[in-house]
Amino acid sequence: MKINVLHHIARMAAGKGRGLCLLLLWFLATPCATAQVNTQQVMLMGRAALYYDDYVTAIQYFNTVLEAKPYLSDAFYYRAVAKFSLEDYESAEHDLQQAVLFNPFRMEYYQLRGLCRIHTQDYEGAIADYTKSLAENPKDQTAIYNRVLCRLELKDVERADKELDTLLAYWPKLTRAYLVKAQVCMERHDTLESLRWVDSLLNINAREHAAWAFKGRYALQHDQLELADSCYTQALRYEKGNADYYLERAQVRNAQSRYNLAMADYDRVIEMIPQHFVAHYNRGLIRAFVGDDNRAIEDFDFVISQEPDNVLAIYNRAELRRNVGDYRGAIADYSSLIEEYPAFVYGYAQRSQCYRAIGDERRAMRDETVVRKADYDLIFGNGQRRPLKSVRKRSEKALEQYDQLVEEDADTTHSYLSEFAGKVQNRKVERVFIPPYHSEGQQFVTESRRMPLFIADDALKAIVDSASVLHRGGRTEKALALLRDATAGKYAAEAVLHYNIGCLEAEAGSLDAAETAFSRAFELDGKLAEALYNRAVVYLLLGRDDEALPLLSKAGEMGLYKAYNLLKQAKKKK
Repeated sequence: MKINVLHHIARMAAGKGRGLCLLLLWFLATPCATAQVNTQQVMLMGRAALYYDDYVTAIQYFNTVLEAKPYLSDAFYYRAVAKFSLEDYESAEHDLQQAVLFNPFRMEYYQLRGLCRIHTQDYEGAIADYTKSLAENPKDQTAIYNRVLCRLELKDVERADKELDTLLAYWPKLTRAYLVKAQVCMERHDTLESLRWVDSLLNINAREHAAWAFKGRYALQHDQLELADSCYTQALRYEKGNADYYLERAQVRNAQSRYNLAMADYDRVIEMIPQHFVAHYNRGLIRAFVGDDNRAIEDFDFVISQEPDNVLAIYNRAELRRNVGDYRGAIADYSSLIEEYPAFVYGYAQRSQCYRAIGDERRAMRDETVVRKADYDLIFGNGQRRPLKSVRKRSEKALEQYDQLVEEDADTTHSYLSEFAGKVQNRKVERVFIPPYHSEGQQFVTESRRMPLFIADDALKAIVDSASVLHRGGRTEKALALLRDATAGKYAAEAVLHYNIGCLEAEAGSLDAAETAFSRAFELDGKLAEALYNRAVVYLLLGRDDEALPLLSKAGEMGLYKAYNLLKQAKKKK
């Protein structure tokens, strides 16, 4: 099921790019009265924006339509498409509920809502939507396939298996169904039958990278290392940009003691994903094992920058720093470990050697006293690194696992194929506030420039300008006092003042006061998306992510694009 965008619209837009741009700007900038809106034309432009993956602009068009005709189901539907593409699944589902309410006979509404529910892990709700769709079209391949995956998530293996048989009866060469069949067999612990399904798939399509990776994982689990290496190499031959395959092949090559090749695979992962935690950690371990201590330290520096309390990374860096003669750095790391594990005798022993190396005999003797009193063997007595054969989950952090490679914790989610996934900008947005409004001519503007506020009178402008000067001069308290005094008098209902108070309170670290000010600003001006966004940032900083997410969704719907970027980050963190 594809987004139904008329191709002549696309041709018109492509042939008259400047005209389209001007028309987009006109619709967004002109404060039309509701009765004057040509909803058919605005819908047309919204769908054109969808075609060109301009999702936030599309949302603004559909907002305009819904203000004029709040019962128009297609406007809800297409706005949901845009939100889905921005990964705002909860809000998209809400729009689809409205679309179904006004027109319960459009099956594409149920199909998209099923996808939204999959992403929010409401598998039973998704099954209900796909069942509704299949009642109209029993041969809807995507609906059958996605319902099978939902049943597997709910551990309803028998019904999933029967529906897979139906799927293969209709489409005997549907490769992804073979992979799910193999997964069903694994759920039943029938590995041989699982491999038969995978081999059948490869007979149909020898270029199916997921099948080769499946065989590679099976071979690795059974210590068939050469076969595993070969399978992953085949998978990468047909899917060169898959970081997971490089990670898994690196694990195989490490187990074969082919350390240089394993490091090359980790290098490739880091080229593709520079912030990849596991690749840095494992590459650091292998570099340490082969004696490349300085570069191993660089990897563990990165790991600790991401997880400052990762004791295993700190332990490894302590050992490496001692090896390269950075005794003070090693002392800091050993001290951190001893604070966490007061009975860590080996840490005292190593720290005492570092103290002696820098001439601090008193502290060295104190640590040695602790070691002598110990009536048990040192945890890591010989200080030698064992061959890097073992693997641990990232969540496992016992000290005795210090030299084990890390693998990602199991991810049970499936890749649900959707025609709705479009290009989404993936810029990193820090959790920083949009700054206060300031005056330019007869408007108040802020960084986003999303919606200027027209200045009510010159006295209000003077107050905002004076507060801005005080703030820029480092006199934030005086700026706050000036703004508060204004809101205590005739300007109590001026949203811009409350918004600016929130910005300055947030900068000063008074997050509760900032939250109150941003809330008041939005109460006074329901179009002030910046107030919603900044309030969401306050909640994120306070660890109240569940309260932040709907605010970011609403701010994005109102046209503040960066809200969607932060929404995606917050969801991933959660």
